[in-house]
Amino acid sequence: MSELSVILIDQKKKPRSIKINHSLEAFEEIVNGPVELLKFHREPYRLVCHVKEGYDLYYNKKTPSGTFFVVKYQNGFESLNELEVDELKKVLRMKMKKWK
Repeated sequence: MSELSVILIDQKKKPRSIKINHSLEAFEEIVNGPVELLKFHREPYRLVCHVKEGYDLYYNKKTPSGTFFVVKYQNGFESLNELEVDELKKVLRMKMKKWK
């Protein structure tokens, strides 16, 4: 099983880069249930969250209550490199200020 480098966002914690298993089961374990894949910031990034939070996260309707992560997706999931991690952490910090 391969690993992916992603940015993990836990409720009320700073976004951090981690490695996760590249499997649906691992994704579901992280978000605590069935997953939804949403566009994030710009191509080719995707936000992976619990299906019950997808709409609210996409439209910034409320503060996220669960864990989610950001990954690169181009014809399949790919790891984020260091520059992408830095860029996306900045974007996430701005979004998190709005969620407070």
